[in-house]
Amino acid sequence: MAEYRAGVIGCGSMGRAHARGYLKAPGCRVVAGVETDPGRAKKFVEVSGAQRMYADYREMLEKEKLDLISVCTWPTTHCEITVAAAGTRPRGVICEKPLAVTLSEADRMLEACGRDGVALATGHQHRYNAQSVRAKEWIDAGRIGDPVMFWGHCSLDLMNNGTHVLDLIHYFNGDRPAQWVMGQIDCRNHARGRANHPDMPAEDAGIGEVRYANGLRATVELGAFAPQDYQFHLFGTEGMIDVNVPGGPPIRLLSSGGWEVPDIQQPIDATSLKIIEFVKAVDQGREPACSGRIGRQILEVLIAIFESSRRRALIELPVQVRDFPLKAMMEEGLV
Repeated sequence: MAEYRAGVIGCGSMGRAHARGYLKAPGCRVVAGVETDPGRAKKFVEVSGAQRMYADYREMLEKEKLDLISVCTWPTTHCEITVAAAGTRPRGVICEKPLAVTLSEADRMLEACGRDGVALATGHQHRYNAQSVRAKEWIDAGRIGDPVMFWGHCSLDLMNNGTHVLDLIHYFNGDRPAQWVMGQIDCRNHARGRANHPDMPAEDAGIGEVRYANGLRATVELGAFAPQDYQFHLFGTEGMIDVNVPGGPPIRLLSSGGWEVPDIQQPIDATSLKIIEFVKAVDQGREPACSGRIGRQILEVLIAIFESSRRRALIELPVQVRDFPLKAMMEEGLV
């Protein structure tokens, strides 16, 4: 494997997690970071060993010759930074979730990276949790028969935790495309931002039903009225899988033989595994397992849930809207 020089834009907790992942990837070293907060910058240097820190990502992109770039900033900045990073022609860019805020932004990011031959990955690390991998192995092996209905739920909002919920459902279903979406949201508090994305509005509750090309139906629930645990119930014709059982095992399988609870070990944290896989994909010249293309598919379903609520109708994919429906609904006083 070649030697790769990595730079991280946005050096808070997720940026530091990316740095730890690079340090575990063969042939990688973190040479620079971008952070405006002195305290976070100091912590990042301590974790990463970065030689240089910048307050402006443009300056880092101009002065550093980087092979790998992580974008760990707030969602509304993802497009601008990723496009600029792609213009310096690194080997790869990994952008945190959600990939973008609108499909227009996502398309600009994909076009820029494709034009400059840059691998683009999306930061959905929960695909790399040991229990997620085991669930996918069980489904692929037919342990629950034909998948019928997947249900995932969590706290917070769709663009925050909901992107992880949808990505895992997508992953469990073999990354097959969605066909249509119905959704509804509640915005009683008119929230203008939350911890992970204070730069954009957030609903208080959201629910969506998604139909996939292979016939699978999936339900996602987020927010104040959803079950608060980050949990999945995967139903098939011959059994079911529970992932992330509250107070219980990370995963369990119910079939005709009763409950099966495997011994699950996670020797390396999921974010580091995400970075290691990204680096390996770049080195092998292939699309990352959680690519920008897949990140756009997840974003499209999220946008479809909001658009279904706005139009009070089923939304067939591909989605045609190019704005962020939640922001538009709030500005128009519709929610």
